Amino acid sequence: MRVLLLFLDGIGLGEDDPDCNPFAAAQLPTLESLSGGYKWLRSAPRLDSGRATFIPTDARLGVTGRPQSATGQATILTGRNVPAELGEHYGPYPDKRIRAILAQDNLYTRLVAHGLRCGRLDAHPPHYLAELASGKRLRTAMQHAAYVAGVPLPSLDALQARRALSPDFLGDGWRDVLNLPDVPVHTPREAGALLADLACQHDFSLFSTWLTDEIGHHRDLERGIAFLERFDAVLAALLDAWDDSQGLIVITSDHGNLEDLSHRKHTENPVPTVVIGAARHSVAEQINALTDLTPAILRLLI
Repeated sequence: MRVLLLFLDGIGLGEDDPDCNPFAAAQLPTLESLSGGYKWLRSAPRLDSGRATFIPTDARLGVTGRPQSATGQATILTGRNVPAELGEHYGPYPDKRIRAILAQDNLYTRLVAHGLRCGRLDAHPPHYLAELASGKRLRTAMQHAAYVAGVPLPSLDALQARRALSPDFLGDGWRDVLNLPDVPVHTPREAGALLADLACQHDFSLFSTWLTDEIGHHRDLERGIAFLERFDAVLAALLDAWDDSQGLIVITSDHGNLEDLSHRKHTENPVPTVVIGAARHSVAEQINALTDLTPAILRLLI
């Protein structure tokens, strides 16, 4: 049994308003097939679609204020209610309190201690990794959890060797924005098939994209629609290549943002969690809040 966790930073379940919610405006047949035909909105109920279970998931965790990335991600990867322990939602980057929680115990460290193969599948530019190593840039909570467990972040060489994918899924951003011409650029079908193949080489793997949160903060509706439609096409190919009897795909987020472009801030909306695969019920039935993800995955894998 294996688990692929697809983490989309900053996506929540918002209103049915195509003027400010890309999820209401975009054409997303694959995503909506996983939620029983419902758009990914606040009105979408918890349900099983026959291949997946769709779960509106609590990201507020009983703490007032807007959920933030550091505490949300740390909660996902530890199963602890980190905002409640700290008395606040905190982010975007983990401070020493959150780093200490991640160092004590997290999903990666538990799985590695049991001899399971763990990997990150999203590539990072060389200059970015150099800044992390030098301390000029802080690790996200997702990255710090992998770091303390000795799970490396893939770089340019992994991307070139097709051992990782770009956070934009296709790789065109590395050429157009980072001016790195010698990287593969995939079609959505190629990217989805590669993601399935890479996940099969691990017991637990995580692909993370920050672009959804970045688009939300910039309030770019057109770009948000385009990115969600890109993800939908990649996910279609991933599902075509995925053997439901051999593992689960879990999609989730840490807080809302992209679903409400009327402002630049995070939201207090629930986030979508989707569990795909034959063994989904044993995991999905345990999930109501971000605190429930790591315990459910651990019960499945160890």
